[in-house]
Amino acid sequence: MLLPLTSWSHTTMTVSEILLFSAGLDSFPAWEVLGRPPCLYLDLGHRYAAQERAAIADLVEACGMDVEISDELQLGRWEQPDAIIPLRNAHLAMLAAQRADTVWCVGVKGDNTLDKSPAAFTEMSRFISGLTGRAVRVDSPFWSQTKTEIVAGYLTAGLPAEHLLLTFSCARDDGARTHCGTCSSCLRRWISLVNNGVQAPFDAPPWRWSRVADYYVDAMTSGRYPAHRAEEFFTALATVGHPAARAHPAARAHSAAEEVR
Repeated sequence: MLLPLTSWSHTTMTVSEILLFSAGLDSFPAWEVLGRPPCLYLDLGHRYAAQERAAIADLVEACGMDVEISDELQLGRWEQPDAIIPLRNAHLAMLAAQRADTVWCVGVKGDNTLDKSPAAFTEMSRFISGLTGRAVRVDSPFWSQTKTEIVAGYLTAGLPAEHLLLTFSCARDDGARTHCGTCSSCLRRWISLVNNGVQAPFDAPPWRWSRVADYYVDAMTSGRYPAHRAEEFFTALATVGHPAARAHPAARAHSAAEEVR
C-alpha cells in the first residue's frame, strides 16, 4: 500500500524542524535520534520511488511516523545510470526550508559528494538563509558516524531491529520490495547490518556480487575509500568467511574475537 500524496499549500512555515526522509537505513534511525520530528518525503519520479513509498507506509503503520509525501519536485529525468541525481540535496533542502528553519538531510561520515558533505550543507545554509532573509540550517546528525555505527547506536538504544528491516535501501528499478543484493546500496546496507549481527533478506548475497571481487576488494585495499569504510567492509566479509578478508587486520581481529567467544 502507498500513502497518498499530501496536499500542502501553506505560505508560511508550519514546523521548526523537518527531516528529509527517504525510508532508508540512515534516515529512519535519524528520526529516532532527533526525537521523532515531522518528516518530508519528496517523490522525485525516480526509479525506486514506489518501493520507498511502500516502505514509508510500513514504517508509518509500525511506528506512527508523521510523514508528508509530496510530488512537487520531479527530478527523475535527471537520474543517472548509477541512480545519482545531481543537485538533488540542494533542491530538497530548498523545498524543505519553505516548511522549517532547520532542515535535517542525512549524510554520514565520509560522504563527500558535491551536494552531500559538511561543507556543502554549510554552503546550502548560507545560500538559503541569504535568499530567505532568515537563519536556515541544513545539517545531518550523523557526520561523525558510519552506517555501521548508526545501526549500532539504534540497537544500543533498545530500538527494534525489525523496524530497520522495514526500510528500503536499493537501486533496483523493477518495483520489487526485496533488496537485490547486487548494487552498492545493498552492499552498504548488508555491511552495516551484518556488522551488528542483524541478518537481512536479499535476492542475492551481497558478498557474492561480482563487483565485490572485481572492484571493491582492490579499491578498499589500495586506499580509494576511507580507512573506516575498508575496515567495516572487510569485517563484514569475515562474517561470511570471504577469502579476501583473511589478510586484512580488521577481519583478523573479528576472527580472533569470534574464537574467544
